[in-house]
Amino acid sequence: MRITGIIAEYNPFHNGHKYLLETARHQTNADYLIVIMNGNFMQRGIPAYWNKYQRAAMAVEQGADAVFELPVLYGTASAEYFAYGGVQLLNQLGEIQSLCFGCETERLSLLEEAARILLTEPPEYKQQLSTALTNGDSFPKARAAAICHILSQTGCNKEELDQLLTQPNTILALEYLKALRRTESHIQPVPCLRTDQGYHTESMQAFYSSATAIRKEYEAYGCTDKVSQTVPDTVFNELKESYGTRSPIHMEDFYPYLQYCLWNPTIQLTDYLDVSEDLANRIRTVYKPEYNYQQLVEAIVSKQYTYTRIYRCLLHIMLNIRKDSMEKQLASGSMHYARLLALRKESSMLLRSLNETSTIPIINRLTDGIRLLEAKGDTNGIDLLEQDIASAHLYEQTIARNYHTPAVNEYTKGIILV
Repeated sequence: MRITGIIAEYNPFHNGHKYLLETARHQTNADYLIVIMNGNFMQRGIPAYWNKYQRAAMAVEQGADAVFELPVLYGTASAEYFAYGGVQLLNQLGEIQSLCFGCETERLSLLEEAARILLTEPPEYKQQLSTALTNGDSFPKARAAAICHILSQTGCNKEELDQLLTQPNTILALEYLKALRRTESHIQPVPCLRTDQGYHTESMQAFYSSATAIRKEYEAYGCTDKVSQTVPDTVFNELKESYGTRSPIHMEDFYPYLQYCLWNPTIQLTDYLDVSEDLANRIRTVYKPEYNYQQLVEAIVSKQYTYTRIYRCLLHIMLNIRKDSMEKQLASGSMHYARLLALRKESSMLLRSLNETSTIPIINRLTDGIRLLEAKGDTNGIDLLEQDIASAHLYEQTIARNYHTPAVNEYTKGIILV
């Protein structure tokens, strides 16, 4: 039995994602495809337009065999921790042979050399990184420049490298490779050349468009012909049914919860993941009660702090995602559980196999999972799962308030069978 893993967000699932599923199955001769997918909040620090059950169903309808939830602690973290969480979950499920990911290049040897530099941090890399940071570059730009400098000395085209290493999917690919090495994984990386315009491109193109462009079109005009051309038919039907009844949803809708955290004098902002002392001071200094969410972001953003960094930090504050939580989870060396969101009915053999090979419990029903973790005395697992539950409830309560629709109850919601 050959199983290939994919780590994704699907906000929403589009034709490029379908292409990756089909390519992954072909390139790796996979019998089954497993997806590790974010819950209701995304790695960029924004809420998903569609909840995790809707997005998991989209994936299974379009070719995935099973979708597992990436815990919110890792799913909303920086690329390094996001990748580590997804890779370690695949490791602990057992029997997964390959990890396929979309990338702006298929040159695995080049990606692996760049990942090696990031892991070992040779003196030349540190020197180049320090110089770029001193010159005022953001950390992502400085890191890319340092890697580019070293690789260009081996004969690689510097201009090509500079463009490649600043692409979001290449950055994620490097983190996947780092995580595979760090965990001494047997899983083989398989890059798949992207077919769409690019991760954050906002203009729509026929058939292949970025999720960012699709969300922008969907929010402005609803389920238009442009949207229908870029997503599979079943996905389009789901988007159409959800429009104005459950989606779209934005961080602005969550802003009252964030304001409470920013107003509360007992809350230390530096306790939260990714929030440095300098950034905490900046947030406290620029915050004004009359600001809306985006105005606050605009006031904080600077050459040092990118929009994505700020989005992510503010989300961590709102969701109570703390530095010590990440430290404890990383020190444990385990993901503790694998929560199944959706399964293809014809793939029941896959689930039986995973139940035999997995070193962590597979959770089908939430209440059963909590009892199992409690019986094992796995306090780290309980903490991780409770954080998932809390973030899901906040998301659903906000949907219910905005659209006057019943909230999904995490305790009663079962897996989606397609």
